[in-house]
Amino acid sequence: MYSSLLTLRLSTNTTLSTLQVLGKSLSTSPPLSSGIPLSRFDKDKFIDYELLKTNIQIVQDRLCRPLTVSEKILYGHLDNAAKQAIKRGQSYLHLRPDRVAMQDATAQMSMLQFMSSGLSRVAVTTTIHCGHQ
Repeated sequence: MYSSLLTLRLSTNTTLSTLQVLGKSLSTSPPLSSGIPLSRFDKDKFIDYELLKTNIQIVQDRLCRPLTVSEKILYGHLDNAAKQAIKRGQSYLHLRPDRVAMQDATAQMSMLQFMSSGLSRVAVTTTIHCGHQ
């Protein structure tokens, strides 16, 4: 399915299709509950998929309707899904993000602010993306 979209270049002469790579990786992949590191720098931090699933189910039961993908992402990261006030356009959500992604000038300003704070580590895994085209 994805073999025509992406290829993995091993050297200048050799390529493997993504389908072949996926076939090998999926056969030996651990279940999601065992944990997948957030990044290669934070190998001891994992996404808690069970908590995300539980939060989504709690909110879905409370709202008595199916959730959109955006709602699942937001509500899955609620700090306290059972007690959080959920009124569209009125409530402030208390979230616990797994990762913070920043881009371009705002990321640079945030990085400068962090460097001036004197802290040695960020509280949440953070990535900076620059896409100048």
